[in-house]
Amino acid sequence: MSTHKALVLHARDAPLALESVPLPRASPGDAIVRILAADIVPYMKEVLTNKRPYPLSLPMTPGNTAIGRIHEVGPDAVSLVPGQLVFCDITIRARDNPSVSILYGIHGGGYPAAQKLMDGVWRNATYAEHARFPLENLYPLNEELLLGEEFGYSINDLCLMPVCLVPFGGLAEVDVKPGEVVIIAPATGRYGGAAVAIALALGATVIAAGRNAAALERLGQIHSTGSGKRLRTVQLTDDAAANTELFRAAAGKPDGADVYMDLSPPAIAGCSLLASGIRALRVFGRCVVMGGNSGNIDFPYLEIMFKSIRIQGRFMYDRKHVLQMIQMLESGLLQLGNKAGVTHTEEFGLEGIEEALEAAGRLSGWGGHVVLKP
Repeated sequence: MSTHKALVLHARDAPLALESVPLPRASPGDAIVRILAADIVPYMKEVLTNKRPYPLSLPMTPGNTAIGRIHEVGPDAVSLVPGQLVFCDITIRARDNPSVSILYGIHGGGYPAAQKLMDGVWRNATYAEHARFPLENLYPLNEELLLGEEFGYSINDLCLMPVCLVPFGGLAEVDVKPGEVVIIAPATGRYGGAAVAIALALGATVIAAGRNAAALERLGQIHSTGSGKRLRTVQLTDDAAANTELFRAAAGKPDGADVYMDLSPPAIAGCSLLASGIRALRVFGRCVVMGGNSGNIDFPYLEIMFKSIRIQGRFMYDRKHVLQMIQMLESGLLQLGNKAGVTHTEEFGLEGIEEALEAAGRLSGWGGHVVLKP
C-alpha cells in the first residue's frame, strides 16, 4: 500500500477535499498510526473556515486527538509495536526546546519557532486513514481491560479521553487534593462536564455552576451515586455578588472553597464570573484559568493580595498528566461513555466530514460526542 485517504484543506474558504495521498513512512523518532477514530472538537468548523483564525500551514490535513493502532515504527522504537492500541496526543513539542509547541492539525502556535513545526513534518494530522506521530506522543492502552468485559468501553468512548485531559491538566496544575472543595464554572459545557468528572475522581467535593438549570440537573443525575454525593450545583445569576454568596454557601466551609476553575467560553462578556469565583476562595486558595474568553481580566486586587490567592493559567496538559489519567481510567477511578453521562454519540466517515463538523458544533454540551472514523 503506497497511498491512503486523507482530508486536505487547501484554503480557509473552501471545503475539505477527500484525496488519495502518499502513505507516510516511519522514520527515527516517530511512528505511523492507523487512525481508528478521531475526536472532533465543537469549534473545529470555526477553525477551518478562519472564524477562529488559528494559524495553519496550507495545504494540510487537519485533525484532533485520536485513538489508533501502530502501523509502522521507526528504527529507534523500543516499546511500541505494530498492532498496538494507542492514544494519540496532538500536543507536539519541539525536542530541542519543549516550551515550543503546536496542536497537531488545529493550531500552529502563531510564532516562528512553533510555526516551523507545522510547516514541516507535522503538517498532516488525524483526519486521515494514517498519521505520523512522535513516539513520545503515543500512549499504549490496555486493550483487553478497556475494551473487554471488565469495562466494556468502545473506541468511541476512548475518544473522550482528550476531553477529560484538558481540565485534568488544570486541576493537576493547582494540585487538587482529596477532600478539597473545587468550584467549576461554567460546568455544563463539554469541558466543564469533563472537569466535574475529573475533580470527583480526584476525591474533591465539586460545586458545578452554570445558568442552565436542566443541564445542572442532568449533571446531578449522572453523578447521583458513589462520588456524586460530593457534587453540589449552583445556578448562576446576573449578580456577581450573589454568585459569590452562592459559591460560599455551597462550599459549606466558613473560610471558602479551595480551588476555582474558570472555563469561561468566548461568548461570555466581561469577567464578573471569574471575580465571583476568586472572592469565594479561602486564604491561600487557588484559581486556574482555562477558558476561551478573549477579553482582559479584572482581578479583585486587594482580595487576592490579602488572601494570598494563587492565579494560574494553564494551556492543555503535560505528558505526566496523560500517564496519570490513563492510570485513573484503567484503575476504574475515572469512567467514560454512558457511565460518565455521555449518552449520545454520532460517528462519521471521512466522506461525511461536513456533516460531522456541523454535528460537533451542535453537540457542544456534556452528554454528546462526535467522532470521525476513517
